[in-house]
Amino acid sequence: MMLGSLPREIGRRRMFRFVLWKFGPDPDRDSVHLVYCEGEDEDGTRCGADSGEYTDREAAELWPFEHATEYPEHRSYGHLAYRPMITTPTEEPS
Repeated sequence: MMLGSLPREIGRRRMFRFVLWKFGPDPDRDSVHLVYCEGEDEDGTRCGADSGEYTDREAAELWPFEHATEYPEHRSYGHLAYRPMITTPTEEPS
């Protein structure tokens, strides 16, 4: 069979439309914050205590002050944040 003899469908068309997208926070889901202690005990082991998960960043960031009342020598902390994100078209395709 030669290429020129392949059947062709005539009249069928497709239209593609380019749509701009944006990337941003998901308004329907909460962010999660966790603060953890990187301080070391006298024997050199890492503390590893953490605040637990908070949806309020400021509440999570208050935890190191509570932890420092019991362990004043622990002065190094980390902050992990999970922020749900979504992509949405700038205008809905028609």
